[in-house]
Amino acid sequence: MVLNQITSSPTETRPDGRSTGSILRPLSCEISCLSRADGSAKFSAGQTSVLAAVYGPAAPRVAQREKATEAVIGVVFKHGSKSGGSSSVGSNKALSVGYGATEREIERFITGTIAECVVVRDYPRTVIEVVIQILKADGGVISVAINSAIVALMDAGISMRSIPVSTTLLVKHSGISSELRLDPTAEEEIGTDCAATIFVTDSANYGVVSCLTSGIISQDSYLSCIEASSRASKAVIAFMRLAIEQKVTREVQTLWSS
Repeated sequence: MVLNQITSSPTETRPDGRSTGSILRPLSCEISCLSRADGSAKFSAGQTSVLAAVYGPAAPRVAQREKATEAVIGVVFKHGSKSGGSSSVGSNKALSVGYGATEREIERFITGTIAECVVVRDYPRTVIEVVIQILKADGGVISVAINSAIVALMDAGISMRSIPVSTTLLVKHSGISSELRLDPTAEEEIGTDCAATIFVTDSANYGVVSCLTSGIISQDSYLSCIEASSRASKAVIAFMRLAIEQKVTREVQTLWSS
């Protein structure tokens, strides 16, 4: 039995200049950027940028959609050829959007992730709709979309059991060894010798909430991905907390200065 050798140090500098496979791209976040939404956020990782808006909790337009004891979560995922970046969203060569998944499959994945963390029983007979628009796609799009949606939910004041954080890892196969690359770019996602896995971890205990995998991945690589995702999610949640704190501080300063 031959065990794969797993490393997080690429043999050469990554396309965006990062020196190791365990470094996240620079993060940025703009909160409450849409005036008509109950909550909104623009979340970016490197050149990948996603805008999310939350509407609700509100009464459903169709009575059949409501549940007597809890809220219904709805997700709309949008992307198109107008989105820019170093890789086109509609490119067939890059796995930068859905890793082979359709828009409807991505919506179901994100819906299930959000439903696991939102206290839906606090909002009976209502609908909470999350609209996600891809602005620029340069790798790790689904993770950025989930993180954008979570910040928008917090901006809307939605009750949550914990904060789910999403990270993407690329497993690049080379003979008997496997190389892990955290938060890949679109250029790194190109190739048939790669497998991608998206983990959503819980901010309370950093356990896995949901996972989406594309390609062939060994058990050793999978467990290494979970460990790397857990470490990276701590940095992402710290960034989210800082972004929310800065937003609240600005609102307080505006309130007292008026």
